[in-house]
Amino acid sequence: MKIFWRTTKWISLTLLGLVLVYGLLALVFSLWSTNPPDKDCSKDKVVYVTSTGIHLDVVVPVEDLPKALRHASFQDSTSTHIAYGWGERNFYLETPTWADLTFSNGAQALLVNSAPVMHLTRYQEKKPEWIAVELCEDALAELLVFIEDSFRKTANEEWEQIGTKGYSENDFFYEAKGQYNAITTCNTWLNNALKAAEVKTSRWSPTTHGILYHLERP
Repeated sequence: MKIFWRTTKWISLTLLGLVLVYGLLALVFSLWSTNPPDKDCSKDKVVYVTSTGIHLDVVVPVEDLPKALRHASFQDSTSTHIAYGWGERNFYLETPTWADLTFSNGAQALLVNSAPVMHLTRYQEKKPEWIAVELCEDALAELLVFIEDSFRKTANEEWEQIGTKGYSENDFFYEAKGQYNAITTCNTWLNNALKAAEVKTSRWSPTTHGILYHLERP
């Protein structure tokens, strides 16, 4: 019995230590900003970052989308903006907000290498709570290449849609490239998208807070 409790205590302390180290690293690397080059160009393109509190999406005006991102499965003549996000399959499908978070889907997302999905949402107008990010035309092009390259495609270069709709009639899920885990989360994907567009952001941020910290600073 003593061996059992000693082993249980050791495992508990080890797990607690790992959680504390993870949290400390997340804090340090979230506050530590990137240093993208200050390009001498006209930043006349605007994308947006939107948050559910647990997921971040990048929102692009429909008029700026290239043909590769104008997929027939979600096209709508009334849409003005399309939001893109990447995340763990079960976590994304079952946890749209903090209220939907459970221990099982949270633990699975953090502790298991799992298949990701792309989440698209179409909007009929710009929302006031979105955070605007001004970009040069070249930076926007790099961002769009990053987004397009995140989709897993068939041999015919088609996106693989999951079901017919997402949380509502205006959002959709597709198969994505990569592996989701505690290091590569939905928010690190968004952070990497901003890095691709040479936007000042966190070195690494597994949560929404580090990214929003840099975007919301004057």
